[in-house]
Amino acid sequence: MWYRALLAVLLLVSTSGYADAETEMEKSMHSFFASGVYSQGARAELIKVVRWPNTSGPVSWTMPNLKNHPGRISLIAEQGKGKNKRIWYVPVKLRWWTKAVVAKVDLPARSILTKSELAQKRINIAGHLGSWWNTSDGVIGTRLTRPIKAGQAIFSSYVKRPKLLSRGDHVTMIVSLGGLKVQAKGKMLKSAELGDRVRVENIKSRKVLQAIVVDASTVRVIAGGRG
Repeated sequence: MWYRALLAVLLLVSTSGYADAETEMEKSMHSFFASGVYSQGARAELIKVVRWPNTSGPVSWTMPNLKNHPGRISLIAEQGKGKNKRIWYVPVKLRWWTKAVVAKVDLPARSILTKSELAQKRINIAGHLGSWWNTSDGVIGTRLTRPIKAGQAIFSSYVKRPKLLSRGDHVTMIVSLGGLKVQAKGKMLKSAELGDRVRVENIKSRKVLQAIVVDASTVRVIAGGRG
């Protein structure tokens, strides 16, 4: 019977040692996230470790290079130095928290977004593609390409900015000559948004010029910009 007692003691010591080693890894992991892990304006929150590395003791943790905010990634774990250095890729599940512009109410596709329909909220953006807005200024006036629910963040892939000017629209062309500004009437030769470089026809001379869209009725002619 003595060997059973000895086996029980050995198992207890082994299990206790493994538990202590895992606890050290957990401590180093939680310390890593508690210090603040950020990527492209969002902070990571650990949900769970899918699989721990087959080692003992604390390890150092590093985030991989990320292009977006996936809900599951492989953290890089390192232990030791020089020739004794070992590396593991540890799968974990995350939330990514940030402040973003969200819809106050349910909105159908093709809605033109207004300030009264938007709010700012701290949300989890894990798994979403595209950029988002921290303030409503950049999203006001855009058109939804899909319906969204109240409280849902508005990502760049969800909206499209309507054309500011259409082909054939008449505009005022501003031409700067030294310290002077000269105005002339022109016609758009293609649709354009704010800041676009476009070709505009001078209605009087029929000359085609290159210009930059300034607002919904004005373009600034580029010096020497014959089309």
